[in-house]
Amino acid sequence: MDIRIDHVASAWADREAGEAACDAVGLPTTYGGEHADGSTDMSIVGFPDGSYLELITNTGEAEPSRWPEFIAGDAGPAAWCVEVDDLRTALSRALDAGVRVAGPDRDGRARPDGVAVEWETAILGESLGATLPFLIEDRTPRRYRITPDPELVDSPLTGISEVVVLTDDATALTRPFDRLFGVPRPETVETDSFGARLHRFAGAGVALAEPAGDRLTARLDEFGPAPCAVLVETNDLGRAADSFSLTAPERWGDDRVAWFDHPALREWLGVVEYAH
Repeated sequence: MDIRIDHVASAWADREAGEAACDAVGLPTTYGGEHADGSTDMSIVGFPDGSYLELITNTGEAEPSRWPEFIAGDAGPAAWCVEVDDLRTALSRALDAGVRVAGPDRDGRARPDGVAVEWETAILGESLGATLPFLIEDRTPRRYRITPDPELVDSPLTGISEVVVLTDDATALTRPFDRLFGVPRPETVETDSFGARLHRFAGAGVALAEPAGDRLTARLDEFGPAPCAVLVETNDLGRAADSFSLTAPERWGDDRVAWFDHPALREWLGVVEYAH
């Protein structure tokens, strides 16, 4: 199974505040509508390669069916999702690899223009996309669910290329990733400014982070193992810095990372220029 990042869900106590933060750094958002159960709604930052950042919040009608603790805690990254062509085949392979699964479950939302969007999802492991990604297969054309934002199509950004998952034991978490996705041997990177020891799997779309400072230790204590950062790829970090509000770049091994420079996004939503 390949890691084809579909989207990352970011949790907000106030979705409009999330939209304002994105707008402040140059990222356009599009309102996506209310989910089928009525407990959450969402907006989208749609990147040129078709991956997207979801901004999800509670509608106030009921407790959110998705990531309620993350939404209440205004936690940012809550889960990540991988697209598959055949959900049932992927689940069968996961079971053969000794990984617990749940689903598939049908879901959907109504877009503001009235178009019905439908898909199926399934869980790998113990939770919906916290450490292992959850899986998605569209029942309606994918373009109903996501199209790249016109304002980003000609930008220096490509799409979400790396999800950083926070854990207290990267060695143990590497095992199910290897069984499911055949990830390469990780490269260990010390990042003083980020506050973690990173285990990065070259070209695989995921890194594991063990906290090495107060910020990520507190996050792990509050929310448990889950995504803690999302990187969007660029081939030209200088041009990206001219187009968006970014912090000064830092080194992650041979690669360069800069964060979207807003208090609500800084240190979890960034841009990466790979050395390859």
